[in-house]
Amino acid sequence: MKGHDEESLGSGDSEPHSDDGERPRFAWHTRHTVFLVIAVLVLAAAIASSITIPYYAITPGTAQSVERMIGVPKSAGHSHKGQVLLVDVQLTPMRAIEWPWFALDSNAQIIGSSALLGPESPGQYQVEGELDMANAQQAATVVALRRLGYKVAVRPDGALIYAVLPGSPAERWLPVGDVVTSVDHQVVRTNADLGRLLSTYKPGATVTMGVLTYPKRTPKSVRVRLSAWRIEGTGKQATLACPQYGTGLRFPLYHRSPETGMKVGEAPCIGALNVETNYQVGKLPLHLDLSSEGIIGPSAGLAFTLGLINRLDPYDLTGGHKVAATGTMSILGQVGDVGGVAQKTVAVRSAGASVFFVPPQEYKVALAHAGSKLKVYAVSTVAQAIRILEQHYGGRMPRAKSG
Repeated sequence: MKGHDEESLGSGDSEPHSDDGERPRFAWHTRHTVFLVIAVLVLAAAIASSITIPYYAITPGTAQSVERMIGVPKSAGHSHKGQVLLVDVQLTPMRAIEWPWFALDSNAQIIGSSALLGPESPGQYQVEGELDMANAQQAATVVALRRLGYKVAVRPDGALIYAVLPGSPAERWLPVGDVVTSVDHQVVRTNADLGRLLSTYKPGATVTMGVLTYPKRTPKSVRVRLSAWRIEGTGKQATLACPQYGTGLRFPLYHRSPETGMKVGEAPCIGALNVETNYQVGKLPLHLDLSSEGIIGPSAGLAFTLGLINRLDPYDLTGGHKVAATGTMSILGQVGDVGGVAQKTVAVRSAGASVFFVPPQEYKVALAHAGSKLKVYAVSTVAQAIRILEQHYGGRMPRAKSG
């Protein structure tokens, strides 16, 4: 047995003994420390990979042709060398193990769940994103067809519930996506109509609302007891709340501005945090099929508008260039603010685009990440984007006859 240390003695088939017949004592070596550290790290990684933390990572997504998401009749469609790119971001709910990875990624932005979701649940956020995309495509369809000279009828047909406060009457009776069409048989066509009608009641009153449910637009009636706006928390932590009537009495009432003519305690609420006018579009002159391929949110509105024009344009609005765009689109052709533009600009550069249209509010951010080959333009309307393509990139399209 000579020539072997105590560790090698432990590898034999029989139990070793020392010369005096006693069992040898175990000796701790460096390799045991290494094995222990590795085991601890593996265990810690396993635990960290199973722990979800209240943060999301925003990273560059893809910049892909929006025109392949647009189906048009063969007789009306056109193919061009240039293309319009829709750009998105990747939104990842974070686990503890991923924090160092995203923190070290210069193209990633880490944002708290509360900052992203607000009082909404992830499920409500998903539905809101789907509504945003549907409305973006609707507005893009109307604006693009009107720019090409078609007449498209549009009418407001209710108040769309976008977000609701937890514990409010709306959370129980008016889910995100529902459209309010009447209050006690008085017609609601816009979000302003809903606010005006509700302001004539006092907290505690019960009203009957006509509603079109999401997503099938099935009509129904619901009876909702109005509550009163209250303030939860203090200072920077203060938030508006609309608890069920008769609850939340420990929170102070919200003071409305003097212009409303309402006194403290007379500010009724249903707990709808965000309400917008819903629009109904009349029969279209062409059969159009717009898909989203799982992308949600409102920021594709401008890209869909330009993409639709290019698909139906016998010339080439892009002038043969790769043109990326991000921005919301209103039914009147106005471009609105979006988020994640730093990450979107990285995706646009990777796709080899030469032009990137962004809302004015996001111009400086996009410019800072654009590099030397990508030209960034701030546009507040679709007409501005079209004019830039025609004047600087050889784009052409028929003159608008109406709209």
